[in-house]
Amino acid sequence: MSFRTSPVFSYLAQIVGRPLGDVPASLLTQAAFSIEDDIKLVNKGAEITRKLIDASIRRKAENYVLSQVAQLASNEELSADVEREISTILAKYPDIACQIPADAEHIQVYASKCWFIVLAIIERATSPADINSILLDSIAQPMSTLRHSQVAGALFNNIGIVSTATLFRYLDAVEASCRNHQGNSAQVQHHVKHAAMVLEKALLADPSVAEQMSIELSSFCLSYPWVKRAADLYRLLSSMLEKVPAEEHRPADANSSSTSSS
Repeated sequence: MSFRTSPVFSYLAQIVGRPLGDVPASLLTQAAFSIEDDIKLVNKGAEITRKLIDASIRRKAENYVLSQVAQLASNEELSADVEREISTILAKYPDIACQIPADAEHIQVYASKCWFIVLAIIERATSPADINSILLDSIAQPMSTLRHSQVAGALFNNIGIVSTATLFRYLDAVEASCRNHQGNSAQVQHHVKHAAMVLEKALLADPSVAEQMSIELSSFCLSYPWVKRAADLYRLLSSMLEKVPAEEHRPADANSSSTSSS
């Protein structure tokens, strides 16, 4: 509909040429309502157009991220600029992370090349089981100090839902990483310090971890007594185990032997 055929034009045509006092009040009211309706239509059209543009931009962003992730999975390296672009897109459209493949093989690739993709997937995970699965797949044996810092951060931030199975896998990876270096090297201290921080928070979040992992944690701490964090972890573990009846955290073979002897 053109402006000349619109109600607004017909009202204005009737008003123009008349002295203001001769214009009927009803005609002025109709004109005002018609202008208001036209403004609403214009605003509604602009809103629809804006939504269509936003949807188009989002689709292009999603296609871009998924195409780059596919290249990453094909063992292609991404430039720093591309990584920044993906990171920016995932920050603006976090739901795109739900479309990124999250099987074990892909998670291992992201963990080794673009850790922020792992974090984006964790943030959009819908259950503790999914988060633990992602964390398990991201833990490598052995780990570099950088990879360990990244994994430790993710575990630390999700410690309330981290399972003992994940903690066992993590502790095994830490010990494997330490064996790759000499004695009291800076790398060993880095691994032990980060592990002790994660495990200490796990104990405080869930005291039952002390019973379930008593042997493994004690062995780990006593293997690195010169690292203060490990010594502190051992004292915490010992104090927690003192509150538990001895038979509840005794090794299984000791229980079985005592039972058979009686």
